[in-house]
Amino acid sequence: MNLTQCIRGGSQDRRNGFIIAFSYDQDVMENLKMAIPHTEREWHEDSKTWWVSVVYEDFLKKQFGNFEALIYLQGTLF
Repeated sequence: MNLTQCIRGGSQDRRNGFIIAFSYDQDVMENLKMAIPHTEREWHEDSKTWWVSVVYEDFLKKQFGNFEALIYLQGTLF
């Protein structure tokens, strides 16, 4: 599965992490919810994105094939 969006961003309480979006897939949703505690993720209904704590970067790398490409490309843009 690939991400449709991935940017570095903060949570509602300003913790570091990633804002991600992907096409709906029940298995991916269950994996995300099982691997990442609710305290380390937030669903943003208005933008249809998730915030995931930076602590779970390795999980995101394994789960989404294009995670590293999207994140490291941002580093060259700014």
